[in-house]
Amino acid sequence: MKIIETERRRYARYDTEAKVYFRVTYDIKTRVKFRVIDQGEGKISPAEYSALSKNVSAEGLCFTAGKKLNGGDILYIEVYLPGREEPIRMEGEVRWCHPDRVARKKVGRFNTGVKLMTINGFSVAKSIYRDTANHIVWSKVLDSIFSNFKNFVKEQNKPNRSVRKSAKK
Repeated sequence: MKIIETERRRYARYDTEAKVYFRVTYDIKTRVKFRVIDQGEGKISPAEYSALSKNVSAEGLCFTAGKKLNGGDILYIEVYLPGREEPIRMEGEVRWCHPDRVARKKVGRFNTGVKLMTINGFSVAKSIYRDTANHIVWSKVLDSIFSNFKNFVKEQNKPNRSVRKSAKK
């Protein structure tokens, strides 16, 4: 019997591989860099760990890290893209964190889903809009990660205009 899962995501995901840094409010001896914001005091933890992004959407980011986070943790995130010197700074809330089933041999790897609240100081929710010309949902998150991605999507959505000519006998 095949189990059919219902898609619960609000926005499409786009595969990415970029270094992600975030911090937690408590120090854990691990090789990853990340920080959590203490919700009571609003302070960013000095402990920094790293992760690798898996995908991004108009309002979310998924990454793999060597640290299990808790739903509700607030993160300060820095995303470093190839060819850019300055990171993209984000804040978001951990929605879920599960062991990475694909990396079974790598014990202690976790996939984490984060709903982004701010990007470079701007509200993510206020930046989301439907680009009707290109038939995609867009946001400041996607614009920051994929500055020319809309052009890519536009090209992908064009009907295939190449016509194969039949060979003459």
